[in-house]
Amino acid sequence: MLRHYHANRSYVERLRGDLPRWVERGWIRTEDAESLLADAAAARPRPPGLSSLLALLGTVLVAVGALLFLAANWQGLGRVSKLAVLFGSLWGVHAAAWASLRTGMERFAEALLLLGVLLFGAGIMLVGQIYHLPADPPAGVLIWALGAVLAAWAWPSEWAACAALALVTAWFSLAAPDSPLPVYLPFLPVWAAMLPPILRMRWIMAYHVALASLAWFILVTLASLFSTAGAAEGDVLRLGSAIAAALLAVGGVLAGSPWSAAFGTPLERLALLGLVAGASLLALPALQTDLSAIGEPAWAGLALPPLLVAAAGAAVVWRRGGGLLAGGAAAVVAVLLADALVPPESHGVSLILLNLVLVGALIGMIAEGYRREDRFTVNLGFLAFALTLLRLYFDTFWLLLDRALFFVLGGLLVMALGWLFERKRRLLVGSLGDGPGGGPGGKRSAAA
Repeated sequence: MLRHYHANRSYVERLRGDLPRWVERGWIRTEDAESLLADAAAARPRPPGLSSLLALLGTVLVAVGALLFLAANWQGLGRVSKLAVLFGSLWGVHAAAWASLRTGMERFAEALLLLGVLLFGAGIMLVGQIYHLPADPPAGVLIWALGAVLAAWAWPSEWAACAALALVTAWFSLAAPDSPLPVYLPFLPVWAAMLPPILRMRWIMAYHVALASLAWFILVTLASLFSTAGAAEGDVLRLGSAIAAALLAVGGVLAGSPWSAAFGTPLERLALLGLVAGASLLALPALQTDLSAIGEPAWAGLALPPLLVAAAGAAVVWRRGGGLLAGGAAAVVAVLLADALVPPESHGVSLILLNLVLVGALIGMIAEGYRREDRFTVNLGFLAFALTLLRLYFDTFWLLLDRALFFVLGGLLVMALGWLFERKRRLLVGSLGDGPGGGPGGKRSAAA
């Protein structure tokens, strides 16, 4: 795998030098040269097969076995022997990884490098026991994570990068609750340290792990703001929705370039999911009737910077012909922020308007997903639209209808919506063919 990435980068650089000469000699057209270069740059290795899974399983088993062996013989080993076993294991694993690379066994080299990361963490704990160091789990995990980051950079190794991101997330989860900071900013530079090799080597699996880690950071930070900084539920949801809209716009900008399209689409989808969730929660009647949960205009001001980023990114996406998804997201967030300025006596009207905006935005999302041939957007739009209609039915008729009639009508409504939405969804998704939601070559990548 490592060799594949290096070979692919070398091949792309060679094409960059050869294609202009071929165009000048008339062998190929300029537009064909650009398409060839974009396709070569976007090429990725095949998904890991059985050999990779077996190597990963073997790595975990060896690590567990080594720890059990040390635990069983710990008392009989002297301090020098313990350190010799520890450093000998680390050097031996990395030497075996280097030998595997020399013989072309890249996937086993990846597994050995992951084993080295695991043994490094075990070594941190063992050294702490040997020298009776005070227990500090966040600091220990941070040192472990930095070692994994160094390994991912030095080799480079995608599995080590995934382990590093998992350890960075674990460090943040341990350190953030005891920190006086409502936003644990030290997480961001350590997390961002893994982005350059991920982008340079086009590690898609590690990129998804990085997005999951960032999503966890945002969720924990929003929960911390709600619990310790005096923010109301509405404040937190507006800020989260604005951040999601900004990330959606950034993903749209990345998706507009052939080189970065593979990174832009996952970011767009994750941000779109967060924005739909935040807007749907803000449209709940329970939030509008509880004045303590509505929020204050001062807190809503924190969402203005990400909203401006979302608007700027949406403008770039629209000018490129990438559609109105990012622009619609920025408009929805602007409506959510404007709702924070509504006086308490007008929240009934505001609730109606919010739900109308939400329903309209979901319909527009389905239409935009169909235009872009993006199955994920179409399916998410249909699911959110169906759940919103059911929620509106419950909110409207729960206290107005007899309970038996309420459930009978509700059951008929569920069956009718299920049949209608599934029929329409299949018609839309079936007409998309092999677009970006299911394969390459669709209108999504061309429009982006």
